[in-house]
Amino acid sequence: MPTILLIGTFMIYRSYQSIDSFSNRALFSLQNQSDNLVNVEFFVMSKCPDAIKCETLFLPSLLKLSSIINFTLSFIASESKLNEFKCMHGSSECIGNKQQLCIQNMYSQTIFLKYLLCQSKQILMIPDNGEECAKESSKNTINWSDVQSCVTSIKSNKLFHKSLERTRSASAKKSCTIHLNGQFWCMHDGYWSNCSEGHDRKSFIKAICSRYNGKIRPIECTN
Repeated sequence: MPTILLIGTFMIYRSYQSIDSFSNRALFSLQNQSDNLVNVEFFVMSKCPDAIKCETLFLPSLLKLSSIINFTLSFIASESKLNEFKCMHGSSECIGNKQQLCIQNMYSQTIFLKYLLCQSKQILMIPDNGEECAKESSKNTINWSDVQSCVTSIKSNKLFHKSLERTRSASAKKSCTIHLNGQFWCMHDGYWSNCSEGHDRKSFIKAICSRYNGKIRPIECTN
């Protein structure tokens, strides 16, 4: 009987060791994938026609590549005093910026990309199309009352301020400016400029895939 008990104890111990080992390997794998994500950043104004050009063209590709990217939307605006923002396309643009910043902060990357794509297709309706796009793009995952609470709170001011700091540190002055892994990639300001790797969807996907060093690659990176 003691021998059976000893063997059983040993087997349970080995089982826990195996589970721990598997968990550690899985954690390492996820960490390794996270370390290899390609940082994609758009510097924009939410109601800017150039921003809409970038977003409607490239967001569908980012949705396909969402497993290998870390997407950030940063804004171009002015802040004369702390929490006093001025946007080129008026106060409605500032509200639209805050809506997008709150959703970027509160929800997953995929949900945010879908929301942004919806809103950018109706530029003249920003920010009034926010709730409709939240329902349409997230299948009611986005709680609009929570978003509104964020937009009208000090939290959105902090997010906006931090976003402008990112924009300044990146020396991005034109909407829409695109950075990959912290480096300038392309810009649209009335026309495409300084796009050495191209500026269509195919070249955008190729540029991201070429910067991804992870082992698990989406099908878009194998074509």
